[in-house]
Parts: sequence; structure tokens; C-alpha cells
Amino acid sequence: MTFYAQMSSGLGRILLCSTGDHLNGLYFVGQKDCPPLADLSIPLPRASDPTAGSMSGLAIKTFKASKLSNDDLFGEANLLRTASGAHTTSMAKAAGAIIDCDPDSLSYMQAETPANAQAIFLQTQKELGEYFLGDRTTFSVPLLTEGTDFQKKVWRALLDIPYGQSVSYADVARAAGLTAQHGRPVGTAVGRNPITIIIPCHRVLSSVGTLAGYTGGLERKFALLQLEGFTVG
Repeated sequence: MTFYAQMSSGLGRILLCSTGDHLNGLYFVGQKDCPPLADLSIPLPRASDPTAGSMSGLAIKTFKASKLSNDDLFGEANLLRTASGAHTTSMAKAAGAIIDCDPDSLSYMQAETPANAQAIFLQTQKELGEYFLGDRTTFSVPLLTEGTDFQKKVWRALLDIPYGQSVSYADVARAAGLTAQHGRPVGTAVGRNPITIIIPCHRVLSSVGTLAGYTGGLERKFALLQLEGFTVG
């Protein structure tokens, strides 16, 4: 049996799913593949296109994500931006830090949620809060993924992408023991990741470094990458 809980975050409400001993689902409420639970109020319009979204009139899917090198970090241009205050707080940190980690803020969706499932939900909430504040780079909550063997290979490869780094879909294919030519089916499997953020599909970019798509919405992928130290634009 699967148990459900909701929690709030600066990036929107999150649905948590647990078997009781593991976390087996983490979705932004409203994303296309979020379980359609009767008691779950879905914000409208419901997200349907993982490549949709714009910022300042530009399509977010075309934005590129890059990491500053050590030279760039201490370069004159970046120091000037920092001194002016324009680069002191990322959009992601400002949004993601707004998370209520009070145990009472968790909303259990079954009246008789067992203690072991509650413990999984509380641990997940705590670890996500630390991640959004920039104090956590890895997660320890136990996970259980349900899918095809192919999907599980891809999701295991995603778990190996370190915090603050990015890979291409072809890289994921090779890490999963496939060939670079499996990029398209790998992309489909990445898009069906059932445990967003913790299984970090937001760290997968196109071969040229663009954001491409994200089931939870490209605005959130933009924010998560900025939180992990990427420059996006």
C-alpha cells in the first residue's frame, strides 16, 4: 500500500509517496505525472508540456547552464556583480528557502498513516529543507523506484550525478550501460523519474547545454540549477 503526504516549498506544493519503509514518489503538485488523488487540489492550468515556460520573453528551454571556473569566480566582472548586490542571492535560494519544516506542516492524506511512513515523510521534509537552504548536497532517505528494468537503469545513473554538476542525455545512456544512440529513450525515462530532486533529473541538459525540458516545469529546473551554483541564461 502507498501512503501520501503533502508539504510546502518555495517552488510549490510537493506530494510525497511512501510504501512505509521507503520513499517511492516525490512530485510537484500539478506536474503531468503527479498521481491524480481525489483529495489533491491541482493548481490550474495543469502542467502538460515539460519544454514550456518563458522568462523575459525568451523560451527557458533555450537557456544554457554553465558553471563558473575558479578564474571566473574571482574575475573582475563577477566581483563587480557581487559588489553591486546583483549576484548575491540566486532566484533559487530565495524561493527554495521558504519551506516550513515544522512536523505539523506535513499533511498526511490517509487518516491512519503508520508511524514508519510518517518517519519517511518527516525525514524527506527535513532533508529537502536543508537542500533548499544550501546546507545539504546528498540525500539519505531510503528510496524505492517502480518501473521497467530500462527505466531503473536510467534512474540509477541519475543518482550518480554529483551535486552542482551536469551531464547530457548521451552521458546518462553510457552510464546506464547503453550507447549514446539511446539518447531519445533515455530522455523519455528521465522524464518519468518518480522521485524528483532527490533523483536529480534536473542535472541533465541537452548536448549543447540548454535546459531542454523538465516535467516539474522549466522555471523549477532553472531555480534548482541556480541553487546548485550554475549560471543560467
